[in-house]
Amino acid sequence: MVRLPFLIILCFSFSQLSGQSSHWESIVTETDEFKYLLPKEEPTSNWTVLNFPDQDWNTGIGGFGYGDNDDNTIVPPTKSLFLRRIFTVPGTVTVYNLILDIDYDDAFVAYLNGVEIARSANLPAGKPGIDANVTFDHEAQLYSGGQPDRFLLDTRPLLTGMNILAVHILNITPTSSDLSARVFLNAKIKGSEIIFNQVPHWFQEPADLSNFNLPLIKINTEGETIVDEPKIMAKMQMINNADGKNSFSDTNYEYDGYIGIEIRGNTAQMFPKKSYTVETRYSDGSNNNVSLLGLPAENDWVLHGPYSDKSLMRNALAYSIGNAMGNGWHPRTRFVEIEINGEYRGVYLFVEKIKIDKNRVNIATLKPNDNTGDELTGGYIISIDRDQEGSWNSPFMGRTGSVDVPFSYVDPKYKELTVQQRNYIREYITEFEYALHGNNFKDPELGYRAYINVETFIDYFIITELSRDLDGYRVSVYFHKDKDSKGGKLTMTPFWDYNICFGNADFFSAGNPVGWASDGIGAGDWYEIPFWWDRFREDPYFETLLKYRWEKLRERVISKSTINDFIDSCQHVLKNAQARNFQKFDILNSYVWPNNYIGGTYANEVNYLKNWISDRIDWLDTQMDKIVPIFVSSQDKIAPGNNVAKVYPNPFSSRFTIEIDPGIPGDGEVVIYNPLGQLISRKRVTNISRNHTVEFTYDELKHQGNIFIYNILMEGHPVISGKILHK
Repeated sequence: MVRLPFLIILCFSFSQLSGQSSHWESIVTETDEFKYLLPKEEPTSNWTVLNFPDQDWNTGIGGFGYGDNDDNTIVPPTKSLFLRRIFTVPGTVTVYNLILDIDYDDAFVAYLNGVEIARSANLPAGKPGIDANVTFDHEAQLYSGGQPDRFLLDTRPLLTGMNILAVHILNITPTSSDLSARVFLNAKIKGSEIIFNQVPHWFQEPADLSNFNLPLIKINTEGETIVDEPKIMAKMQMINNADGKNSFSDTNYEYDGYIGIEIRGNTAQMFPKKSYTVETRYSDGSNNNVSLLGLPAENDWVLHGPYSDKSLMRNALAYSIGNAMGNGWHPRTRFVEIEINGEYRGVYLFVEKIKIDKNRVNIATLKPNDNTGDELTGGYIISIDRDQEGSWNSPFMGRTGSVDVPFSYVDPKYKELTVQQRNYIREYITEFEYALHGNNFKDPELGYRAYINVETFIDYFIITELSRDLDGYRVSVYFHKDKDSKGGKLTMTPFWDYNICFGNADFFSAGNPVGWASDGIGAGDWYEIPFWWDRFREDPYFETLLKYRWEKLRERVISKSTINDFIDSCQHVLKNAQARNFQKFDILNSYVWPNNYIGGTYANEVNYLKNWISDRIDWLDTQMDKIVPIFVSSQDKIAPGNNVAKVYPNPFSSRFTIEIDPGIPGDGEVVIYNPLGQLISRKRVTNISRNHTVEFTYDELKHQGNIFIYNILMEGHPVISGKILHK
């Protein structure tokens, strides 16, 4: 037999002869007649070829299954089902491209003229037996309005004349409640005349796979299944041409070697698009530190697969803001497109994994013998997250008092630490919590400030509130500590995991641009916010630094124009890639947990992100304006507890006195606000000198409640503020 003419080799392309029309149609469709067999013993290995004698097999119309409204041929419960469909391709037909669309439950392998052309990811390598192990179940999608799995095929096994498509369907167990097989072999054919069948109503022409500007990653698991621990050995090839024009058929690789790979994430594992942890390795499994995509050399990476984040860019945005803040390292990222075992898998974010490294979290590396003195004091990366090996609970419950707050050892891991090292960092964090919880928490020496890098905690507060991170403060929270000799206080970096933030979630009020994320959630959730943030905000020192830091960042780092410029640049870079991604995963018109907004188009998703952030910034601006600072600027700090002012009696009944000692005489003003920041009363005073007194009565305060804020200004600049209580 003579092979069909074809215009591609190995890769999927849409190039065709100039001026020639083409169309898509189904060479094989589910309602065709198939030969089928429910085997009781292994068939001979040649059952996939054309001349195999199948006259004793049954005949039925697809699809096949247990009769749940998506089956034309009902079969009894079985572990395996074999299908064969013979079709003829006339010599006058030119096929440009070939696709297998298959809806199945739970696994399959497909062959064209005896050549394997596609298989599900839940089967081991090699031709499976009739009782082969299926590592996880796979639900059919068409019956519920979804899309079948799609595999882009090499056209070379297709012959002029007679062909055989053979499919082996496997159930996860013989007693499973369902089995499905709905098979479509679709082709792009020269000309406009329908030769075989119209494509199904749900069919979408594949995106253009000939115009790649992003780096490409090809992963080959060589028949192994990627699981959630442990990592399996696989091969990875990275294509990143200098001219920015890439193709999956390129053979000039930036990286061509081994990796360890495993599925990562928690809730996101339910999505058809998985995220992965990747470790570049040598063939013997040892670490291979390499520079990839212009990032510093390392061996630990993350392939984040944005799925519920239909902008594809929320994590990239948050990490970019973090790095622009300038208070430490946050993961650097690159957009890529990925193919796994020959199947296109969409847009991914290539991310540096959190770990101690000179180019990442740059703190001391603990050695096993670092068990005393300064050597014991760093470095550690700790998280607040789901329980892990060696996790311990805070001595203080979460802010609603119903759930413990767990801390975990991240780097080094629990098993890598000595008993002395585990105890040291646990005790240090516990001492910090007691200092923050205690009566002297505002004191710079006795309180929390002796233990933490306050500015980094403020930056974390700002990114969490800017994004209204519903998991903020309680999950995926990372902080670290270096050695004392290197200024080793607790430092609240790096940032991590923002794909369901920035208005992308429909619960815990996370989609509302108004309201504090730090106000948290109701009692009963599995994970709670520590008491820390309520306590921080009781301290005028923390509030003042927060106000000034916000105002500084608003000038550039989190100005609306800066954020919109970043979003626009991502949208431009992703112009072609997002179209391919959303043809692979047709979800722009669908709710994907926990979407607060369904845009229908990629442009709408991006515009929603911009508008939500703009509204969020506006609300946060109003809240920061209400903060009454206790010193003029962040470079001119007057510590709380000084003698600038005394208030007595406090609480008061009918009147109170504020005694002012500014140090340097001058003109000033005393202003009284209610807790909402609304002006109630103000008194101007001239030539304020030592122990100058100003008196207010409850009548002057118009009987507006029982809590008041005073603010003292000298020469027009805020100097100190405080709280006054009415009995």
